[in-house]
Amino acid sequence: MMAEDLTEILNTLNRRLAVLIHLMAYEMVQGKTLAEAAPVLRRLGLTPGEIATVFDSTAQVVSVRVSEAKRKGGKKKAKAG
Repeated sequence: MMAEDLTEILNTLNRRLAVLIHLMAYEMVQGKTLAEAAPVLRRLGLTPGEIATVFDSTAQVVSVRVSEAKRKGGKKKAKAG
């Protein structure tokens, strides 16, 4: 098998895995807002761009929502402590 063939096979597998990941993420966040789902999906390892694809948004908006969730989480911990 030639290197080009192997590269093509790996690229095809990579694209198919990306589709599966997006489908699973989409299913997981049904009924949730971007603000609710983005922090969870980031913790699961999706990039802001991948999350944006699921929500038909932009990576910048996703990053802002994740940052807002971190700040809210920190305030809740401070109040509890």
